[in-house]
Amino acid sequence: MDFRNIVITLGLATAAVLATGCASQPASSPAPAATASVPAPAAAAATEADAASNMEKKFQDAARSYKKVEKDGKTLYCKREKVIGTTIPSMQCLTEIQLRNQVENTEELRRKMRNSTGGCVQTGGCTGG
Repeated sequence: MDFRNIVITLGLATAAVLATGCASQPASSPAPAATASVPAPAAAAATEADAASNMEKKFQDAARSYKKVEKDGKTLYCKREKVIGTTIPSMQCLTEIQLRNQVENTEELRRKMRNSTGGCVQTGGCTGG
């Protein structure tokens, strides 16, 4: 497990703890049904297509900061990075799947953090309201 995976895992664990600490908060009322003229299945498909397109764009943006390398018939995305505990940068490589997972995990963490700011404090408690 490399450093990035550890950071992502710790970030997701932190988000889960914050979300769990706020579980006693009353749930917000469900959003009203959409009144768009597009039928629900078509709207859901369009939303999924938009999400997939958005995730692909984020992957392409992340991939730009890496050097694309072919090794043993596999595509790797490599970058020189300093590993914690050393001052000497070394080449860190990810497969396309690993890079896509990293982008997805980062986006999921961002989404959770954006949605969990309703009264929770860093110490894990929730403010009454």
